[in-house]
Amino acid sequence: LLVRKMVAEMDKGQGEAPPAKAEASAIADRERTKDKQRTQEEMVKLRESIQALCQSTNPLARSMDYLQEDLDNMGKEMDFWTKDKEAQSQKLEEEERKTAQEIDNLVSQLRSVEESIKEEELQIKSMKASVLRNDAQIKNMLSSIVRPTQR
Repeated sequence: LLVRKMVAEMDKGQGEAPPAKAEASAIADRERTKDKQRTQEEMVKLRESIQALCQSTNPLARSMDYLQEDLDNMGKEMDFWTKDKEAQSQKLEEEERKTAQEIDNLVSQLRSVEESIKEEELQIKSMKASVLRNDAQIKNMLSSIVRPTQR
C-alpha cells in the first residue's frame, strides 16, 4: 500500500515542476511517518492483545496439566474401588454360603427335635391310654370286690 502510494506520487511528480517534487516528497514523508505511527500503534495493540491472550490461556494450560493428573488419580481410585467391590462381593458370597449351611443344619436339627417331640407325644398318649385302661381295670376289679360283699 505504501509502495503503491509512493509510485503514484512519483508518477504525478514526474509531470510536475521541480518545486512540486520537493513538495510531493514532503507529503510522501508525512504519509510515511503517519503510516509508521499507525503501524507502531497497531503493533502495540497487537502486542497487548497477545499478552492478554497469553494471560488468559495460562490458567487454562495449568488446568489442563492438572486435568491429566486428576484423570490419572480418578482412574487409580476407580481401580481401587473396583477391587474393593470384588473383594467385598466375594466375602458376601462366602458369608451367604456359610449362612445357608448353618440354616440347613439348624433346619435339620429342628426337624429332628420335632420328630422327637412327636415320638414323646405318642409315648405320652400311649401311657395315658395305658393308664386309662389300667384305671378301668382297677375300677372293674374294685367293683367286683365290692359287689359280692353287698349281697
